[in-house]
Amino acid sequence: MQRLHGAPAEAVIASLNALQRMIYIIGMRAEGRALSERLKPTIKVKREYAVVCRAPRKGSHIQPFSVASQTGEMSGASFAAREKLLATLRAFDSGEEARLEAVVPNARERWFLAKAATGLLPPEGSGLEVMIRAGSRGPFAFKADRARNLLSAYDTPRPPAIDEETVAGKLRAIDYQQTIMTIKPGSDPALRMDYPLQLENWLQTNVRKRLKISGRPKVNARGDISSFDEIYNVVELEPHLQPIDRFTSGGKRFGTNRPITLPITVYWADRLFCFVDHRLGVDVVVDDVSTLRDGVLSELDLVWRQYAQAQDDELDEEALEVKRHLLSRFGPLD
Repeated sequence: MQRLHGAPAEAVIASLNALQRMIYIIGMRAEGRALSERLKPTIKVKREYAVVCRAPRKGSHIQPFSVASQTGEMSGASFAAREKLLATLRAFDSGEEARLEAVVPNARERWFLAKAATGLLPPEGSGLEVMIRAGSRGPFAFKADRARNLLSAYDTPRPPAIDEETVAGKLRAIDYQQTIMTIKPGSDPALRMDYPLQLENWLQTNVRKRLKISGRPKVNARGDISSFDEIYNVVELEPHLQPIDRFTSGGKRFGTNRPITLPITVYWADRLFCFVDHRLGVDVVVDDVSTLRDGVLSELDLVWRQYAQAQDDELDEEALEVKRHLLSRFGPLD
């Protein structure tokens, strides 16, 4: 902020509150939480996604801040949130709707972020300027006056209707008679929805574990998700299959420096179970979840022979990247 040698405390507080609200929205989405007009960050989101103010340099009107946990510790999640915040601010600053859509594809999330970002706009004619940049030097990622026109396009009373939403929560209970499962997403109300009988055994292995559900939701009068009209896929957030720490290829055993966890994605309508790791070139889809782990072991054998053991000049750039990941992750045990 800049107005001669300082800025009103009210304007500084409003700007920091706007940034914190944007970080909460980003954190909620990262944790698979639904966004509603009664935005209530979970305890975890409040703890892990905080705008932390640093002491200004003596005589400076610039307010340094970072994105970290409430204790000031940086994590992979807080770093990703910082990068998403800066990318979003740059998109608002550009005034280009297409660029904003590329950074934030979900229309509902764009609306909430834009609503929060309006807190960075000082009153017109006030003489105040709000500018944000990633470091102490270099171009500004955001100038309020440049972003004003694009943000004004989101000045609507209600957010866009939800076409697709993702909700994360614990599988609290299964009603076997009515084939209904109950998901409890943190402090939000529980959701009840039908499930296909073919997936019942898999659901039993995930009772009291967290799942991430994507689909077309039902929304109540308050704008909160109450259930799903259609579920597209469900992902295990606490994988139940035993991690893979070794595999066999060509009669030789190979071990890993970091076991491969196997979070299953269930394609709901097709009743299919999937595990994908693009870096390792693994993509397995089965109709019987009990065969998935063996399928991944077979796929590791295949990609090891086709990529890790191939000559570099036989592989394109994408395949070379897979080879590099395989060789950095696995080594011979024998």
